[in-house]
Amino acid sequence: MAGSESMSTNEVAQEMADLKTKYGKYCKVISHTGGTYIVDIMPCDLQDVGFKFPVPCNYPAVIPQIIIKSSTMTALDKEQLLKHLTSVADGLQGSVMINNLVEAARAWIEQKNSEKGTDATAQSGKPESKKAKNKKIKKTKKIKEDVTDEKKPSMKTAEDVISRILWDDNLPSDAFVVGYIDRFLGILEKSFTAFSWEDLASVDYNVLAVPKHRIQYFKYKDVTVWDKTQRLDNVFGSTGSKLTILDVMGKYEDELARKGLNEVANNEGEDYDDDSDSDDDITVTIGTVSENYNADSDDDATEDSFWTDKLRPNHFIAVRITNSDVVSAVTDMQDAILEVEPRYAPCIIPGGALHVTLCVLRLDSPEQVSNASHMLQSIQSELKALISSGIALQIEGVDTFFKRVLYAKVHCEQNFLDFVDHLKMCISQEGLEIKDAHEFVPHMTLMKTTRPVSRLMGTKNIDPSLYECFHSLEFGRQNIESIHLCSMAESRQEDGFYLTPASVNLQ
Repeated sequence: MAGSESMSTNEVAQEMADLKTKYGKYCKVISHTGGTYIVDIMPCDLQDVGFKFPVPCNYPAVIPQIIIKSSTMTALDKEQLLKHLTSVADGLQGSVMINNLVEAARAWIEQKNSEKGTDATAQSGKPESKKAKNKKIKKTKKIKEDVTDEKKPSMKTAEDVISRILWDDNLPSDAFVVGYIDRFLGILEKSFTAFSWEDLASVDYNVLAVPKHRIQYFKYKDVTVWDKTQRLDNVFGSTGSKLTILDVMGKYEDELARKGLNEVANNEGEDYDDDSDSDDDITVTIGTVSENYNADSDDDATEDSFWTDKLRPNHFIAVRITNSDVVSAVTDMQDAILEVEPRYAPCIIPGGALHVTLCVLRLDSPEQVSNASHMLQSIQSELKALISSGIALQIEGVDTFFKRVLYAKVHCEQNFLDFVDHLKMCISQEGLEIKDAHEFVPHMTLMKTTRPVSRLMGTKNIDPSLYECFHSLEFGRQNIESIHLCSMAESRQEDGFYLTPASVNLQ
């Protein structure tokens, strides 16, 4: 019996290795203690259709759960496919089967697509007469002629829209959002300015770029102005809408003015949350320099408060710094800086608020906050499995973002990056809006300049002489014991940390 169990365990482990080899980056396998797995597969040739298989410890004697993920399949199609795959799985019970299930799904989808594209044939079953055939040919010809006469106008491409935004001075590129398909996460949205629009072959591996054919839509602020699947083009008006992007922009601003929302933040005291100790509206990139540092923009005199608020994240997920040695080292460094330049006191991040941000979110309603909280609790076992061997973040050395944010470098292993990737994937699958604009840079913010202090100092930049002696400072190590969904509101807990609608214990 023990020998049979060992053989089954080895077969399952080999199956998991084979799946990762076959599907590469489109497959994620999470192993739990006790011999259970969670397998996520999104075959690149099935567009937005993906599969999740929670695999029990007694698999393959017991078939895995089958979860189908797709934003384009109808509920009926999903139900029928699930029924088909369950039947296939029952027939394979006792043998490893996940790859067979994916292939069975592929065949079913191809058959379904073929059926949808096939015209119904004669219902009587009798052979079609020559006269009937000739009549059908003439009718088909007539239909084709009518279709030709009513041929849809050619639609401007995503590349045309990109060029227009890049080269038309009337279009503020930072007001546009790109919706595109990520092969694993589905449809994502990022700011137009977050991308490099050079030829893909010429960009570095750490620069954010996207193939043009994966772009699904463009938005001006929160209004969709070009959508490939809907044949919507309100950038050029090429599909017959008779609207262009200038019309859309004009109507948008008129509507804001009509609602009384187009008020400008001109007052000296209105800095939104620039004096907050939250660093989570900072746009960070690897390999390129970005100036999307929201807290210090001098352009708010041209932005309406409504749109500024709509764009900004208002929650984030983080690892809290609980190691007293790390907090003590940070406090000592901050005290040393303030001894030289006490005017930076409002810019210091308090010890009770220190954290490492994993991602930032825009949650617009209590329902979305509740959904995010429930989602985090539901994936607790998955996250625990990812760090079952333990993850410790080594915090050592300092650097700055754009000379305005001083942070401690967080050194981590690949398993931490995998942990963050899986967390983001689960968030996206829940339909929640991740507002990260660039690649993930692990860091712990120590201080950031605010607009009032910058005006007082006469510069936005932190003087390098204040921190250059700390370039190799070892702050210590922080174990990942839990993660927290945090609000960016000004209110804090009694211990100084952010208000947390949800916390997930990972120990």
